Order: sequence, then structure tokens, then C-alpha cells
Amino acid sequence: MFYTHNTKSGMASTILSSLGEQAALAIILLVCAFGCQKEDDTSVPLSITSTNIADGATEVDVFTDITVLFSEEVDVASVNENSFVVNKGQYPIYGKLSCTGKTAVFKPSQQLADNKEYNCTITAEVKGLNGQSIAQDYHWSFTSGAEPDLIAPTIMEHTPLNSEIWVFADSKIKVSFDEEIDPETINTSSFTIKNGTTDVSGEFTYGKKTATFTPDTELAPGALYTCVVTTGIKDLAGNPLKSNFEWSFTTIPGELSFSEMIRPIFKDQSCYLCHGGTQDPNLTESEAYASLVNGNYVNVDSPADSRIVKQLKDRHPGYATQKEEALILEWIKQGAKDN
Repeated sequence: MFYTHNTKSGMASTILSSLGEQAALAIILLVCAFGCQKEDDTSVPLSITSTNIADGATEVDVFTDITVLFSEEVDVASVNENSFVVNKGQYPIYGKLSCTGKTAVFKPSQQLADNKEYNCTITAEVKGLNGQSIAQDYHWSFTSGAEPDLIAPTIMEHTPLNSEIWVFADSKIKVSFDEEIDPETINTSSFTIKNGTTDVSGEFTYGKKTATFTPDTELAPGALYTCVVTTGIKDLAGNPLKSNFEWSFTTIPGELSFSEMIRPIFKDQSCYLCHGGTQDPNLTESEAYASLVNGNYVNVDSPADSRIVKQLKDRHPGYATQKEEALILEWIKQGAKDN
């Protein structure tokens, strides 16, 4: 009985010993298997985590850089003009590429065009430090906005001109700008017209980059008017005029003088070279008035039908300025006096 017992005990030890070797082998195999699996996990493909400009974004700043964040550190050598591409339409745009750690940045060589679509691509040529590339080319696009307007508007021209004399009493005062102006900024505070210290009342209108002031009543004869456009006037982006702008003009007197205002027109335009006595009307200084009036060149009953007015417009266009033509017509309207 005891032997038998001893014999069974030895067999049990032998079996356990054998099972221990198998268990140890299984553990080693399991460890190896898990270890190999862990090694495989390090070869996960590179991916793109985010971009600073979302796919389909609009009104993107024209001065922006384009940034891409990867899932892990990138092989700098793999980020180049062939693997990080930015196109405007079918044409590539150029810029400077930089890459640090997980981030690649494309800085355009010049600002983006206003309101244009741009298409970006990261190709499978980009690799992580472990040699793994992205699974497939990555595409996204965006649309640029407009360059912010930071430039102050300027005055291109104005009428009447500075220091102009003999301005008609029914004249309108106009100021033209180099860009569109916010109409709400054009008012009696930002655009003033004064006769001495007295404000001229009237109405403002705006169109085609031009502000127009129409006085409520005719301007006073022979008076000096001063106009001021202030920095209260702003463009559509809110930029104010760089500085106040001031000019002045003088209206025509109540009665036009033929000797001081009409006869000098013919002299200034050298009309006497052709109309010097051999051809009517005689516009020499001593004969001009008599030749015009007695030769039926003026019609005080219907001033616009006067021959001198029609000939200046039809037969001699450009020989006198519009202002000079208007002065001659006004002189006739006042009775064509020899004064």
C-alpha cells in the first residue's frame, strides 16, 4: 500500500513537471505574440489631424498662411512643392514651405487674390519619421475674401475751382472722391459752405463717388464763399478723409461788365486774328461791342438764339470754354450792355 502510494505520488510529480514546461512554453509564446502585435501598432499610417483653414471656408484672410497638423512628427524632407500643393484654379501658386515636428506651413509668396477659390493637396509622399505615409492624397479647398481697405479716401476734383471768380449764382458745389464714400457721412457737419460766417443751407446728394450740394436759394452776387470737407467723411470701410480740405470761390457780380468780363474772352482766345476787321464780327478791342450788337450777333429778346452764342457752339466749338460761353449768354440776358 505505501509503495503504491509512493508510486502514485511520483507519477503526479512527473505530470506536474511536464505541465509546467508546457505552461512556460505557452507563456513565452503569448509574450512573443503580444510583443509582435505591439510592434505592428507602431506602423499605423500617418494622418492629418487638422488644417487652420477648414474645407469649404469662405472670406479667408488674403494674408493668411496655410497650416497642416499631422498625427505624428513628419519627415521634413518629404514635405516639398510636390507633396504640399496649393492651386488657384488650374495654376499652382508659389510660396515658402516650412516643417517642424507635426506641423507643416505654406506661406504664399504674395497675398491671395480677392474672392478666389484655392485648392490644397497633401500627397501620399509625405511621411512620418517611421516611414509611414498618409493612406491617400488629402484634399481641401477654400475661398479668399477681399483685402481689407486701410487707405483713406482722397478728393480727386471739385467745382467750383479754388479761387475761381465769376461763378454763377445757381451753381452747385461738387466734390469727387477716388473711391466710394459712405453717403451717411456726408452732411452739414462734414461738408460746409459759408458766405463769411453764415452757413449756406441746401441739400446733399451722392452718386458715382461724387457729393453734390445744391443751395436752397441762389448764391449772392459778387460774394466770397468758402467750402470745407472734413474728416467726418468716410469711405465704405470706415476710413476717414486724411485731412480737412478747404477752398473758396467768388460769384459773379450782379451786373456783368462787357469791358471787364466779356471783351477779354475774345482777346484771350485770340479771336481777333481772324475777326480783326476783314471778317464779321470785328472782335478787336475797340470794335467788338458795336460789331456784335449792330451786326445782329446778339438777341436780347431770345438770348439763347443769339448768333454769337450759336456760332461758338456750332461753328467754333472749343474756341471758348463752357464757362466763357455761359458768361456771354448771361451778359446778353442782362441786356447786352456796353459797360
